[in-house]
Amino acid sequence: MRHRPNRQPGCKATPPAGDTVSAETNLLRELDFNSTAFGLVMGAATLGSCAGALFAPRMTRWFGPGPMMLTALILTPITQLPLLIASEGRSWQIAIGAALAVQLLCAAAVGTTQRSIRQMITAPRLQGRMQAVSTWLTGGSRPLAAPIAGAIGTLHGVRSALVAGTVLLLVPVVVLALSPVRSLRALPVTATDADGGSPRPADVPAPPADALAPQKKEGGRP
Repeated sequence: MRHRPNRQPGCKATPPAGDTVSAETNLLRELDFNSTAFGLVMGAATLGSCAGALFAPRMTRWFGPGPMMLTALILTPITQLPLLIASEGRSWQIAIGAALAVQLLCAAAVGTTQRSIRQMITAPRLQGRMQAVSTWLTGGSRPLAAPIAGAIGTLHGVRSALVAGTVLLLVPVVVLALSPVRSLRALPVTATDADGGSPRPADVPAPPADALAPQKKEGGRP
């Protein structure tokens, strides 16, 4: 199965690049998908991703961003099971397509929500640095993940590589479960600083007025 990158720090819902390579190899070689079946599975992935992006705001309002993201991250490795146990046949093709649609629905919902939270709690002057770190963490692992998955597949089989990728999908679940974000019931609300400057989280107390005044050196000179 093919997975789109979900650039999020700490809570990455989609499998690593190595798992993507292994999944496609499994579909085309081990499960003998023809071009039509493979195209339909990819189409299901696109529909699931679109649905996740469209319904993420509504699910966030219903359940809260923390519980929604935690549930989606828990569902993600579960949706790998059909791919791990599948054999040839149309029924398994349908099951894999449905599982992929749910998987990318969860990935899109988590991705859009965590990016919103990340931007709300990050100072504007640090937004570029935050995005650079996120991209480095999520994209920088791909040159390593693909050859590692290839080595595992060559030595132990494609399914072994898929199992390793599925286990790695549990890491974001643990990270989020240990984070205070897991109990977040509403998106953070930002407010403007007292001096009219950059936004800050509303629950962070404003600095004292004398701290905003320009400092002067002894003797009255600035």
